Amino acid sequence: MNLDSEFRGVPVEEAIFYARLGLQLELFTLSDISDWVDEVLLHEENPDDVFLGFYRILHTNKLEVPAYLRNLFPDTFFTVRPALGWLHRQLISGTWPMSQLIRSLYRLRTLVRADVEVGWIYGLAADYDRAVAAAPEAMLEVEQDTEAFLACYQDYTFGNRSYWQSLDLLLEQRWSNLRH
Repeated sequence: MNLDSEFRGVPVEEAIFYARLGLQLELFTLSDISDWVDEVLLHEENPDDVFLGFYRILHTNKLEVPAYLRNLFPDTFFTVRPALGWLHRQLISGTWPMSQLIRSLYRLRTLVRADVEVGWIYGLAADYDRAVAAAPEAMLEVEQDTEAFLACYQDYTFGNRSYWQSLDLLLEQRWSNLRH
């Protein structure tokens, strides 16, 4: 994923939150993060000091990157719905196995805000666990349900973040159209 274009125009605090989240969900690699920091430092006239420290850690001890990100703006929280959109893109691209997608989705269970989202995440994880031991048709149903749930978030991109409040209002309708 090209994080430079993804996070262009996003405030530093928010970009760091999503970079940390992307690493936790295994959507981003340290290489993706390093490329992003390099781009910021190369193209920003006055890059935020955060990126200078980030660059130093990326090039001296990559193992410290998760801790560095955790310590930057530790009390900052933003909606995780764009991450659900990223997971949707991973699913439809077919590049991830269902096990990895469900594992990443499950990591969001304590970060989503709506009870409906929590319920769907727990339900999909449980359905996946049952389907692994069952017939292939059961996994197909889990895949379809996962795709339907994540499709509710496909429009959450940083390019249209000014519409996120409107998208939030549409979510209840989208959730009601999901099969239970």
